[in-house]
Amino acid sequence: MVLWKGIYFVLALFLGSFFGSIFMLGPLLPLMSISPAWYRWLTDRVVATWFTLPVALLEIVFGSKVVITGDGFIPGERSVIIMNHRTRMDWMFLWSCLLRYSYLRLEKICLKSTLKVIPGFGRLLIDLLIIF
Repeated sequence: MVLWKGIYFVLALFLGSFFGSIFMLGPLLPLMSISPAWYRWLTDRVVATWFTLPVALLEIVFGSKVVITGDGFIPGERSVIIMNHRTRMDWMFLWSCLLRYSYLRLEKICLKSTLKVIPGFGRLLIDLLIIF
């Protein structure tokens, strides 16, 4: 039974990413050259909505529960969360935490500079972070 849950989870994430890229973010691309500020504002909200899919799948399909401990976020103040993430699952739990505080659309990610030397994707990741 767990095997089917895992397959459903991966399939739902893949299909959500694939079709979300095409149908949710694709139509906004012309806006990037017309009004970068509006493009950024809209894509922040679309991506935040999109990130609720993995959170919902973790909680509904696998029944995971997130317990938030430590210092809370102070409304109106900026926060830095440093993660020693070894897998993408860590990001999904971070999204679950941010969703509960309504900060999911404000999330910004900085990657280590050593990732830019990865052939192909490394430079692309750095370029994408500079654009956004």
